[in-house]
Amino acid sequence: MPRASFTFLVMLGTWVSPARVEAAVISFTGNLRTDATFVSCGSGCTLGAGNSDSDYAQFAAVVKDFTVSTTSTMDATTFSYGGGVNGASMVIAQGGFEPYLSLFDATGNFLASTFPPGSVCPPGANTNTSSLQCLDVRLNGGTLAPGAYQIAISAFENMSFAENSGSGTLADGFTGLGNLASGEDLHYAFDVDLNSTSAVPEPATGTLTCGIVVYLVSRKRKGGFHEKQTTRVGRSVGAAGRFRKVFCAAANGAGAGGLRA
Repeated sequence: MPRASFTFLVMLGTWVSPARVEAAVISFTGNLRTDATFVSCGSGCTLGAGNSDSDYAQFAAVVKDFTVSTTSTMDATTFSYGGGVNGASMVIAQGGFEPYLSLFDATGNFLASTFPPGSVCPPGANTNTSSLQCLDVRLNGGTLAPGAYQIAISAFENMSFAENSGSGTLADGFTGLGNLASGEDLHYAFDVDLNSTSAVPEPATGTLTCGIVVYLVSRKRKGGFHEKQTTRVGRSVGAAGRFRKVFCAAANGAGAGGLRA
């Protein structure tokens, strides 16, 4: 009668989940009058309650801060001229002022703006049904290193002195060249989109334990000698009583339920 013995082989390995690319959308909404960061309207002049919406469109600018945690490509897109849905799933009404975006680093150095004609009416932008124009814009900020940044929205073409003169910083203010057309108001909406240029590993990693149970069958040969026959991984043996089982268990929580024959 054949005698069966058992051998248990253990193979250890690790797996790492596929890398992912981090993306973030930061949505900003508001009103140029109530949110204005820059309210200078010339020497000795400050915008206030007595000023018209047209005055605010000419001189005011709103500055928002955002942080880049890992090296990322950046762009910013407005929605308030033609309307649409922003990254926070908010429905944005049309009819805002013709927007102008400007990007600065943490110390106020000018980096980019929507002055280039190619930034107007980007893919996905809506046409204003009253003016029949598509004047929302997209700013291409290029690749930004980790750090703090500032982005300003103003009415076209109220650009910063830093951009207009090619020197100075955001703190120097804006040129006062903005305008408000008939039918436009002061609401704004724009998204800052960040896409990490570095692959970030998924947090789920673990150890994979695989066992191969090999059944050894001993047959007594004439003369008292024994012949051992071993199953071969991936091959069918065919003789009764000779077979293998392979199972794996993940070390991060599979437990006994993770063992499969």
